[in-house]
Amino acid sequence: MTTHLPSPDEPSLSTIHVGEGPPELVSSQLFQPPSTTPSDRAEESFYTFEDEPFDLIGTPWVAPFELSNEMPSLSTQAQPSSQAAAIPAAPDPIKQPGKKHLFSLPMIAIFVCVAILVGMLLRRAQVQFTPSPQPNPTGKALVTHQVRPSQQRGTTPSSQASTPTVQGQGQSQAPPSSSDWVPQQLPAGWTDAGLTMADDLQALRTAVSFNDREMSLDYRSVGTRDLHAGTFTAATFILTPAAKQRFQHNDVRMMNNALFDLVAATKLIRVVVNPQPQVIKYVQQGQQQFAWVDVSFQLWQSQIDPTNPDQWIGGKDSDPATNQPRTHHMAVLLLRVTPEDAGANPAMGGTGWLVSNYALDPVGGSLPEIVQPA
Repeated sequence: MTTHLPSPDEPSLSTIHVGEGPPELVSSQLFQPPSTTPSDRAEESFYTFEDEPFDLIGTPWVAPFELSNEMPSLSTQAQPSSQAAAIPAAPDPIKQPGKKHLFSLPMIAIFVCVAILVGMLLRRAQVQFTPSPQPNPTGKALVTHQVRPSQQRGTTPSSQASTPTVQGQGQSQAPPSSSDWVPQQLPAGWTDAGLTMADDLQALRTAVSFNDREMSLDYRSVGTRDLHAGTFTAATFILTPAAKQRFQHNDVRMMNNALFDLVAATKLIRVVVNPQPQVIKYVQQGQQQFAWVDVSFQLWQSQIDPTNPDQWIGGKDSDPATNQPRTHHMAVLLLRVTPEDAGANPAMGGTGWLVSNYALDPVGGSLPEIVQPA
């Protein structure tokens, strides 16, 4: 760029009287370039400023009567007032209260589902590990009559009468107080015959299954008066062929209609509860093996009230003398039938045992006899 310096003959700006004449004339005189002649132009000197700001030494040139704005603060960015008014600063969404979205709706739904599943699993684990109530809810000792064979206790036949024993006192013949069926020891001669603990447990399972189906009754499933069926014949599937013949002629469910009429008249429903089995004797005769199992159990029953047919009464079968739940015993005689000889569709899938004979609450603690054919 070029800058013109006034010659000595030209009047300087300081000699111009500002304010004389109209303002338009004064302004035109201040910014009107001086007239020069070609001879004067030859004497002019030119100066070149490279990469220098357009600034003269001293105070910068400003138009007359021009007001200067206030200098912007160093902490804020200077912006034109028109732009500052037109474009407001964008709000910070993070600093504004009430708009924090830490979790979306799908995430909240997932958390709720996980909490419900965890609660259900904890509840299920609590139920599984909660001990089941004992058969005696009153907390009193139950007096029971045990089957005591002379072969195991070493007593004489005259001393085999049923002796009252209190459950939970540690007698060897008393059934365990818990629901664990695993015996502490096997009967005499059991292992010598090649039988194992698994055979003992299968014998217990067979005896309990027979006892449950034999002693449970339901007036809604009894067949007809001429042809008994349903719960009256539910236990026959686990009998030996010879025992099925004896059942038809000797069992109270089939020999007459006395029990059938009682169940139908009272609308009796009877269910076996709290069974506790124990193998008490083992005998081998020739090629046959026999095991006696004592099953102690209680009965829960429901029927119509004899004094008011419109009402129902129910509960455990109780002893009228003590008003305590009565504990019954069933002695079951099992015949050994190996799974190889059980056939294509054996009873209970082939446990190795079938019921040959049985007795309910045997008098004097006697065991059912071995009857041939077994």
